[in-house]
Amino acid sequence: MELHRLLCRYYILFFWIILDCSLSIGLSRKKASFKKAAGRTVRRQAITEFVPVGRRNITVHKGETVVLKCTIKNLGPREVVWRKVSEDFPLSIGTHMYAPVDEMSVDFKRAGKYRTRWDLIIKRTKPSHSGKYECQIVSKELKTYHINLVVLSTEKPIVTGEERSSFEEPPNRAAIEITGAVFINIYQKLNLTCNATGMTRAPAAVDWFHDGHIINSSDKKYANRLMILNKVPEVPGRSLISTLIIERCTDADKGSYVCRSSDLDTTSKTVHILSAVEKNVAKRNDDKKDLEKDPVLQQTRARGNSGTRQLHSTSVFLVTLLISVISAIT
Repeated sequence: MELHRLLCRYYILFFWIILDCSLSIGLSRKKASFKKAAGRTVRRQAITEFVPVGRRNITVHKGETVVLKCTIKNLGPREVVWRKVSEDFPLSIGTHMYAPVDEMSVDFKRAGKYRTRWDLIIKRTKPSHSGKYECQIVSKELKTYHINLVVLSTEKPIVTGEERSSFEEPPNRAAIEITGAVFINIYQKLNLTCNATGMTRAPAAVDWFHDGHIINSSDKKYANRLMILNKVPEVPGRSLISTLIIERCTDADKGSYVCRSSDLDTTSKTVHILSAVEKNVAKRNDDKKDLEKDPVLQQTRARGNSGTRQLHSTSVFLVTLLISVISAIT
């Protein structure tokens, strides 16, 4: 009889261990599924938008080459279409011309990690090219970016020597600008692009400065993490594009970055380095706000809490039942 009671006790203890493990696994799966649903619900989608670059009202003489600039951020798998507003058919879809025209083409370039350029180039312009042009992002919600082009009926005069001083048309203007992300996380890559345009030709060189000190590859603090790339595009032919890349940025890399062309034109941008702690705090705050606003996620959390309470109630009932059985046997 004593042996029978001892076996019953061991059998009940073994059953209790199995039951406890099953309840623990069930709770962990509930939490994991809730986290997965939460992550899927609050994940943000990058917003696709146009980045204003260059002029939106352009006037040229007949026979000149003009570039209509269209820069897009976070394009993803969407298509880009160029069209003339006064016409029913598109000029281009992606980089392919809808109706092959010798004087028109699309120049596609990557202008950073998340930016792409889809410039429409028109060679040997004619007055019939005048009008409003539209760069479109084809998606569920159509987004457009407009540029007005005016082509004069006269060709651009060629003036030399003393005639230049009496010519009323103002010369081409020099310009310089910096583009690129100014808020980056620590240990990520800094990528700034300087577009320097000369009056009659491209600048001979571009220098980069950080907080007043020239950036040079011979500097030890940039060892194995600095790259400067210079390029002179064929169109329009007066620009020098310089790209500054610094890998594995630290807090010491924050500050003012200045781009100076050999024509002594300068421009600057201030770069901020964000720490991982700030990023995680901001993400948690964003997730909390999204959770408060999302009824689907709230229902998921409510179901998870309800299932947890139900499993705990079942566990308490079974433990009470086991205690009663053991007491009856003894």
